[in-house]
Amino acid sequence: MTSIKTPSPFHPGEHEIQERTGVREKMELFGRRVIRDHMPDQHRQFYAQLPYILIGSIDTHARPWASIVTGEPGFISTPDSKTLSVASQLLHGDPLNETIVPGGDVGVLGIEFQSRRRNRMNGKFTASDKGGFEIQVGQSFGNCPQYIQSRLVSQITSRGGSTERSVHHATVLGPLERNLIEAADTLFIATHFPGASDNVAHGVDVSHRGGKPGFVRVDDDRSISWPDFAGNYHFNSIGNLTLNPRAGHLFIDFETGDLLYMTGEAEVIWDDEEVKAFVGAERIIRFHLDELIRVEASLPIHWRFEEYSPILERTGSWKQASETISADKQRNTYQAYDVFKVEKESNVISSFYLRPADGKGTASFEAGQFLPIQLPGQSEPVSRTYTVSDAPNSEYYRLSVKREGGDAVASNFFHDHVKPGYRLQAMAPRGKFTLDQSSNRPVVLISGGVGITPMIAMLNFMIKEGIRTRQFRETYFIHGAQNAGTQAFGKHVRAVAAEYESVTVHIRYSKPSETDRPGIDYDSLGHVDVGLLMQVLPFGDHDFYLCGSAPFMQAMFDGLTGLGVRDERIHYESFGPATVLKHDSGPKRKTPRGQIVGEPVKVCFIKSGIETEWSPDKGTLLEMAEASGLSPGYSCRTGICGTCATQIKCGSVDYMDEPIGPREENEVLICCSTPRSESGDQTCGEDCGVILDL
Repeated sequence: MTSIKTPSPFHPGEHEIQERTGVREKMELFGRRVIRDHMPDQHRQFYAQLPYILIGSIDTHARPWASIVTGEPGFISTPDSKTLSVASQLLHGDPLNETIVPGGDVGVLGIEFQSRRRNRMNGKFTASDKGGFEIQVGQSFGNCPQYIQSRLVSQITSRGGSTERSVHHATVLGPLERNLIEAADTLFIATHFPGASDNVAHGVDVSHRGGKPGFVRVDDDRSISWPDFAGNYHFNSIGNLTLNPRAGHLFIDFETGDLLYMTGEAEVIWDDEEVKAFVGAERIIRFHLDELIRVEASLPIHWRFEEYSPILERTGSWKQASETISADKQRNTYQAYDVFKVEKESNVISSFYLRPADGKGTASFEAGQFLPIQLPGQSEPVSRTYTVSDAPNSEYYRLSVKREGGDAVASNFFHDHVKPGYRLQAMAPRGKFTLDQSSNRPVVLISGGVGITPMIAMLNFMIKEGIRTRQFRETYFIHGAQNAGTQAFGKHVRAVAAEYESVTVHIRYSKPSETDRPGIDYDSLGHVDVGLLMQVLPFGDHDFYLCGSAPFMQAMFDGLTGLGVRDERIHYESFGPATVLKHDSGPKRKTPRGQIVGEPVKVCFIKSGIETEWSPDKGTLLEMAEASGLSPGYSCRTGICGTCATQIKCGSVDYMDEPIGPREENEVLICCSTPRSESGDQTCGEDCGVILDL
């Protein structure tokens, strides 16, 4: 076992990024196990079978360059575990012809495209001549196979590597360089940590990056940008750039053999609308060109493309990111969406798939949020909100709607009239019931009935993120339903739990039918309660997410807090008007943000002559008006549609969330506001704090 007292295999720049991304401690322990000062036998055998190798080096101006060296398999040898020998003439025009200096820093990447294997190493040049060069190992370690496109070497030509080819030098990108870059699905980046030579992490790194064709964007004649996806968390390249922005890029045209070498400076962009919009991007690298070298038909290897990396399906494109940004700028306006698929999830719940009618991408959203929609009404549109029941993506929204029956206009309309091809209006998703992604605690998703919809979105999101990042968050999915006939997504959650060991599922039926199978359709009989949680959950600190009816959630809240779970660990969303859960007090309406005080506020409904006293447990002004026997107009109850706009004659209000619905300067939206307790000149006299024209 490696002693913790040995020097860290990472330098300060790598530490900084690992700390920023929350993997510092984990990677320190992992790095001490897998980063060696020698090549293990497996790596030595791997290098010996390669017909090419990538090299990162530094020129006399301290600029990094990425290069490729080729030869027949066996041209790379390892006389011992700390020495790598390369017997090959360098390619004509390659910067490596000028950068090999005994004692100079060097980075090495051995990559086999067809198997997606790769190993990395850094060290120093120890010798060189016309027949090749030798490297002394500093650090050696393996890498994951992500984002590597599968290609087979179909032929290695016999021409000498030093055979002259047309070489073009420039300081700006021309049409040929732009075309090569914009078609690329692979690049190699060389970076350099010029720290103290006695630092074990000192030196050059050369690394692979892959994406869908076009993943590198040409911004102008001296700049390019590309998304950096989740990798192995070593952060060698990004850590180097944190301390030294100089970088080299190598692009290979696998069809023609053209090579494009570039050197310049790179910046790492963490917080930007493009980072948020580009699916799968953790950050964006923007590279600014200093010098380029393009060599025509240089690479003496012919390739046969096999397939793109499967993980690329979970990444976006610049076009997708642009469409998402454009959609985000119209978040608060209704846009046309077409229903393209309808799926029956249970006897009472169906899923409706919506995509933008203009064929472009959707706005960004988080798992758990809801979608405001409009449906046709008798005299004016009917506004409602429904949870998006699938993980965030840039192509569609899925709404899983329960048929409520009776006079439930919207849900009945969905089930009776909305078919593939139907067009409706919707805004972008919104809402604050979302996963705390800054936490790495196990997640407990607890739902009842149709409250399963945001939980499915969260579950699917965590699986997608686990696949993308290779870090799966421990998840417990606990759901209550009457029976299999009313339960939605039963097969889906079982399939997820069967495939991913990070997920534990427990389904409890209160009224199972004769055909429901214990252990297959459901796991226990009764209602979801704290006793069940104590059976299913291991001892530890968890994040709880609740969704269901108000009584269901209040019971869960009281039970969890009774067990010592802190309030801030419990997140929730209810059906209908927003609810806040309080200790041993039954469900209370959500206490709004803003200047809310505990003292009662007298509210006067001037038209009806009603005076009543508001306190936080009375909920919104709309709810208090209803409790007073009034029937104000309303539709969405979330501050979106503007139906509840009411003139305020005196006083002021606070909003639970800043509404986006239309209202005049002297109007307030009573569905999402509460009266503000004022003093001094802001009062309405001794009798009332707020006067409404109702």
